Amino acid sequence: MNLSLKLNYHLGTTFALGGVALIWFLGIGGRDLYLLPLLCWLPFAGWRIWKDKTIFIITWPSQRLINRAFSYGKWALGIFFLLCCLRAFLRYLSFQWSIWDSGIFSNVIYNMSQGDMWWSHYEVHPWADHFTPSIGILAPFYWIHPHFVWIVLAKIISYALVPLGFWQISKFQNQQVDKAVILTLLASSAWLLWYKPAVNSLWFEWQPSCLAPPVIVFCFLWLQKKEWIKFSLGLIFLLGLKEHMGAVSVGFGCYCILAQRNSRNIGIILIVLGVISMFGLTYGLKPYFLNGLQAWTTPKLDFFGDVSGKSIYLFKMLLPLGFLPLIYFRIGILAYPAISINLVGREVMRSSSHHYDDVSSSLLLVATIIILSTQDWQKYWKLLKSRTQQILLLAWIIGTFLLMPSSVGQELKSAWPTSKHFEIHQELSEVKKQYPLDHGVAVQSSLGVHFPQREVNYIAGSSQYPCGEEQADRFHQLALKRKYWLLAKQTNAFMIEDLEGCISSLEENKNFELISEYHHISLYVHNSPKLLN
Repeated sequence: MNLSLKLNYHLGTTFALGGVALIWFLGIGGRDLYLLPLLCWLPFAGWRIWKDKTIFIITWPSQRLINRAFSYGKWALGIFFLLCCLRAFLRYLSFQWSIWDSGIFSNVIYNMSQGDMWWSHYEVHPWADHFTPSIGILAPFYWIHPHFVWIVLAKIISYALVPLGFWQISKFQNQQVDKAVILTLLASSAWLLWYKPAVNSLWFEWQPSCLAPPVIVFCFLWLQKKEWIKFSLGLIFLLGLKEHMGAVSVGFGCYCILAQRNSRNIGIILIVLGVISMFGLTYGLKPYFLNGLQAWTTPKLDFFGDVSGKSIYLFKMLLPLGFLPLIYFRIGILAYPAISINLVGREVMRSSSHHYDDVSSSLLLVATIIILSTQDWQKYWKLLKSRTQQILLLAWIIGTFLLMPSSVGQELKSAWPTSKHFEIHQELSEVKKQYPLDHGVAVQSSLGVHFPQREVNYIAGSSQYPCGEEQADRFHQLALKRKYWLLAKQTNAFMIEDLEGCISSLEENKNFELISEYHHISLYVHNSPKLLN
């Protein structure tokens, strides 16, 4: 092939893939416009395979380039951290943080800071929902100032610490520093930018398990180094984040048995401890706080149903990682128990759109680092010149781009507040000053995080069960105990089927009286003596 033609092709490839990344990162033109340069480039890539067999020329970067990339990577991590903080603040201003799940855990931590194990949204001990004693480490910050910002900042710091753990593992596994740098950059970019299960967990509402990823990564490092005190403390902290965290211990144990044959006894101990903790906390401790009833967050196990959905879920989890954790299953088994929790649980746990993959994705990326650390890269470098390998590489790139999550640029655009949101904040401040809402209030979902206090309940309603009347779920109607009901138009109304219909229902209900109406906020007083007792 003509040399100038080759040069033009590779220059075009660079611009096309660079354009895809830039448009995606900045969120230009909506959610999927970034795919346009990719679609324009694909015919040329196909023609290239047909004519020349090589689409990509991959060479090992120079030491200078690696050092520069590592330096830029540290700056990029700092900038990304600041952008995530900005996004969190903008979402607060635009009322996009919801009671579910951010508000409920903020309420639990606030009450813990007051020495009170109480969850007002369901009026039960918080461990009846999830076993979460470890989130108590955030309670002292509520002594400084009770505000939702503390838990959001903790989540962002948690995710930003994971690349540091990747770097430590990569250094421990590799004698070559340049190889460790490349592995760290690859895993960190996947964790924060393009691996959908991990990134969607970052963008989702606050959950106790969001504090787990850096502890998981460092626990694995301590397991490798046999630093048992640190490892034990980390594992105890993990078990206190949620009842299913025993899956991490089981994964570590399976890895010790299959990948480290001289650690079989340790592996067996970890598996036994993990299984006992999961079943003990789920079917023993949680029902104890519900007077023997099964907790509502305990899913019905489904081992054999929805085979197609489970297969698609696994495909989406493994494709961006080149199926390496499956091919090298002795190492990939690190993540299998955590993934199994989602496979046998509710269907929503396999959507990769919520927080359910925060644990499994961190374990999968750790496994990928270990796998790539143990392989001879030069051997695979030679194979990439064949047509078959080039086609597979092209298919992998296309599949990964199709599964890209929302970028931080897209998230910032969607979180940007409007002038109406600032007006709502002003009205909300005036209402708080004028009425004793700190003694207890029922609020719309979008307002929950704006009330860091002991007694807060969410308002629910539908066409079948209108707002202000008894609900099908006993927890939904706990709001009826509150004297004050607060609603804000043009904000998130999760748990309310129709916000306008809800307001109309309250206006028609004789037990409710509109005592203060601003342009955006409506405050009702509940006058039913029976329900106030």
